[in-house]
Amino acid sequence: MSALLFPVSAALSGLVGSLLVTALPGGPYLLPATLQPMLLVILKGEIHLELPDGSKRRLPRLGLSGATSGVCRASATQGTEILVASVLPGQLPRLLGLPASAVMEAFVALEELLPRASLAALEEQLASAGNLATRVARCEQFLLELRNAQAQQRADLVLPDTWLFRPLDEIATAFGLSPRQLERRFRHSYGQNLRAFRQQARCSRMLVELVFGRRQFASWADIATQAGYFDQAHLSRDLRRFTGYAPAHLGRQLAGEDPALWPYRLSPEQVSGLFGAPSF
Repeated sequence: MSALLFPVSAALSGLVGSLLVTALPGGPYLLPATLQPMLLVILKGEIHLELPDGSKRRLPRLGLSGATSGVCRASATQGTEILVASVLPGQLPRLLGLPASAVMEAFVALEELLPRASLAALEEQLASAGNLATRVARCEQFLLELRNAQAQQRADLVLPDTWLFRPLDEIATAFGLSPRQLERRFRHSYGQNLRAFRQQARCSRMLVELVFGRRQFASWADIATQAGYFDQAHLSRDLRRFTGYAPAHLGRQLAGEDPALWPYRLSPEQVSGLFGAPSF
């Protein structure tokens, strides 16, 4: 199965990106760093995350993955299929009553956040659904139910798409905050401080604009220049940190159609649909 995207209804368009359904390669793979929390539904199969101590944790069928500042190692059984909904910046309170900072670097089973009865009903409906379209529709209805349950919640701080790399003082003034207040609210809403987020966002922008959806691309030295890096070594450090791959290795594996690199085969348009307007 190639990645399939299902745009959400207008009622959810400001909260989550398009719903992604895809099959995962069997065996180990790397999960790149992510800037936004994501709701994960395992439609079929199993996923295990490798924990810092080397042990593995089997993920629940319904979970919330917080944003991450580094790579995670995972493995999936052959034929595993997932549905993912990326939560747009600042919108997690409007779905689950939580700020992004509460789940940064974490994976939380939804049964820890929501009534077990409602989740059991969702799992039963997904299991009995006759086709993929029905499963997707039921997941979208579930998201609408979450939104309605948090109707009184307001979004956290959200920076306009073009503001992320403006000077801190300028951003703070625009929000009527001191720089320290802005930093505190930014961390609460985005899960990490502004400087760290900017660094990760720059690498994300580079990948979307110059790597995603391609089997071949310009030299890494040219990419570093286009993306605003000081030099190729600087880009290489960020790429290793946020994807787990050295530039040359990533290029070879993409050219060879390594199935573990399925996220990088998404087109820039698909990535925009999944994560909303870019945060840079």
